[in-house]
Amino acid sequence: MLLVFAVASYAIAMLHGVPEKESSPADGGLIRLFAWTGICFLLNDGLRNRIELLKVLRHIVMAGTLTACLGLLQFVTGSSLVDWMSIPGLNSADSISNIDVRGDFVRAAGMASHPLEYGVVLAVSFPLAITLAFTDTTKSWLAKWTPVCAIVCASALSVSRTALIATAVSFVALIPAWPKQRRRRAYVAIVLLLVGVYFITPGMLGTLRGLFTFGSADSSINSRTESFSIAIEMVANNPIVGRGFGTFLPEYVIVDNQYLGLLVELGVLGVISFVSLIAAGLHCAKRARLVSVDEVMIQLSQAVLASLAAVGIAFAFFDGLSFPMAAAMLFLILGVSGALWRIVQEERAALPAGKLDALTARMTPGFRLLRPRREGVDDGPNA
Repeated sequence: MLLVFAVASYAIAMLHGVPEKESSPADGGLIRLFAWTGICFLLNDGLRNRIELLKVLRHIVMAGTLTACLGLLQFVTGSSLVDWMSIPGLNSADSISNIDVRGDFVRAAGMASHPLEYGVVLAVSFPLAITLAFTDTTKSWLAKWTPVCAIVCASALSVSRTALIATAVSFVALIPAWPKQRRRRAYVAIVLLLVGVYFITPGMLGTLRGLFTFGSADSSINSRTESFSIAIEMVANNPIVGRGFGTFLPEYVIVDNQYLGLLVELGVLGVISFVSLIAAGLHCAKRARLVSVDEVMIQLSQAVLASLAAVGIAFAFFDGLSFPMAAAMLFLILGVSGALWRIVQEERAALPAGKLDALTARMTPGFRLLRPRREGVDDGPNA
């Protein structure tokens, strides 16, 4: 539906006429939306079994790990490092540095175009990395936990509200699927991480605390709040289908809120369809967790749910669809969520009734209570 409303908004905008400077962004925005939708459909229908699903999840974690490692190097060296690369046939821009400085600390961005986009990549990768570390029995301890350590450290040193909030959301979303002993260890690990940050990078914790306590003294917060009224005025002109996807240019106003930006570009219908898309992905991941017949798929389902929740929250703090990596991550996880739900159902349907009962009986009590009722089996007097 999001794509349908985007096409409708584009058509209406072109019929009414748009300024020349908005025409090309509108074309490009619609093309990007088609590409992102293709990613979602490809994964949703193309992943045939859990082996292929795990390959995709491992590649996402690998991308997040490489991004985190580059970000850590940027934090230590204070250099972008990206400008060292020379690609044959392409000319470099005058300045391609993607790092920033906040509170005397470098805001790394990895391979992303902006630290906010970098934070989304870390937040999406974190729950997948830690879940694969717990469930993967084919790799060594070092190979499993190095990605987790790199992503967690990069998030802690990101000097970004969005990265910290999104990573915290993904962590909180993971907790319901963990046994009590694992939760306690996770809490201890968080304390040790904070202690390590305190001693290794003096002043970092104060800077991080300042991100959430400066209030009116923070220019980025002021910019967000002041732009809301301008955006709302623009919404009033086209409240139903908006002014066209991609036509709300940064030179007009920067709202740093994807939902508000979509309200301007695609109207109420576009925002509802976008939120519904994320909600559908969350629902698929949740249902996959409830219907899964083994602990590994339960943990992976919760990890996908956590990743999607992190992206959904992060998009409330910046215009994520304007950044290619962040937007691609969203639609990638949406496709994975749909594929996960289908694969779990197929695995459950392929099991004989007796084996299904045996697997269900071995589940932890909390998850066994969440098993869906089966007609003709769970309707007896002792059900």
